[in-house]
Amino acid sequence: MYRTKKCGELNIKNVGETIELAGWIQKLRNLGGMIFIDLRDEFGITQIVINDEKLQEEAKQLNTESCIHILRKSCGKK
Repeated sequence: MYRTKKCGELNIKNVGETIELAGWIQKLRNLGGMIFIDLRDEFGITQIVINDEKLQEEAKQLNTESCIHILRKSCGKK
């Protein structure tokens, strides 16, 4: 399976879970220290925040309408 949740489906109950999302980039914003991606699928939109420097360098190569797969490993407290 290429995703465990659909975009727009996540909520506070999912904190601490490992999540996989797939969709296309609707909007991409680079604010220097963080990159925000609005990831869309046929079910909704989820905002992805990238603050890791290595991942930011990779994200800078992305364009709107690019299809991507996101894996968010479990961290944080429930």
